[in-house]
Amino acid sequence: MEWLSARKRKSDLARLREIVSPSPRVSLLDVGGGTGAATERYASGCGHITVLEPDVRKVALGRRRRPTIRFHEGRGESIPFPSASFDHVVTVVAFHHMEDQAKVLEEMRRVLRPGGRLTILELPPTRAPGRFGRWIGGLRHGSPMTFLEPTELKAKLEAARFAEVRQESGVRSYLTTAIPNR
Repeated sequence: MEWLSARKRKSDLARLREIVSPSPRVSLLDVGGGTGAATERYASGCGHITVLEPDVRKVALGRRRRPTIRFHEGRGESIPFPSASFDHVVTVVAFHHMEDQAKVLEEMRRVLRPGGRLTILELPPTRAPGRFGRWIGGLRHGSPMTFLEPTELKAKLEAARFAEVRQESGVRSYLTTAIPNR
């Protein structure tokens, strides 16, 4: 299922790869990265790749399929890593699943190193599933889904003390980048 999701986002993930600019010096955290199917596409070449995923089954499958990526069970509201641990924090079509989005942004800012970058690839409400799809998704992921317009996400980032917020449209989604305002 995740392989198909990554495949249909191929163009957006290629743009995300350009933004991440993988190199052996980059330490990257993917929050809500599932089994790492998308992570593998945009982050291969980074020195350290970590996926934080709340679903224990996805963590186990990711560890089996992608041994070069480190997988940890956990939620974005309480990222289990020390402050200033990562150069880049990314979330790919997962932010809408996070219950306390303000807390998640606070945690992402905390774990970013000075000069680090946050990138969120997200679906706009117009591309979100319908009422039934949201209900099923809420049951599968254990939380309601909150899809934000790009302007709403930008406002949340600025409220969470991120600066230089930039947005661009993708093929199926939109990308937002920001840096922590220390």
